[in-house]
Amino acid sequence: MLRLLKKLMYFFQNILKKEHEEFKKNTLDINEVIVLNVMDKLSNFEKNQEFLKQVSLHTLARKSQTNPKYLSKIINIHYEKNFSSYINDLRIKYLLKELQKNDELKTYTVKALAKKLGFTSTEVFSKAFKKHTGINPSTYLHSLNHR
Repeated sequence: MLRLLKKLMYFFQNILKKEHEEFKKNTLDINEVIVLNVMDKLSNFEKNQEFLKQVSLHTLARKSQTNPKYLSKIINIHYEKNFSSYINDLRIKYLLKELQKNDELKTYTVKALAKKLGFTSTEVFSKAFKKHTGINPSTYLHSLNHR
């Protein structure tokens, strides 16, 4: 009986330890003033469409007057995605809005759209587009041009 109790205690201690580690991983542990300041800088970054340029975690951290680790953690927690997904999602959302009002964009090649949006390659753009919309950019453009 004592042996069973020890095993149960060990089992529950491990569960609690894992839950605590998961909780720590999903909390910022960063001064709230810093978090608010960075969130404000990210809001301006989005509003000014600076995501259309080449941007890295380090350059955005420098511009946001924080360090890359804090910026990454803030994006992970508040946006529930990593830095690359955050930037790619902003670019794809921008493109989808622009395609609704700018017919000229519908004539661009996939490669030209990727470059215009600041993607490093057509492949990265196509992958991000498909992840966001469920279809390839060429298929999407073709459907817009045949409405």
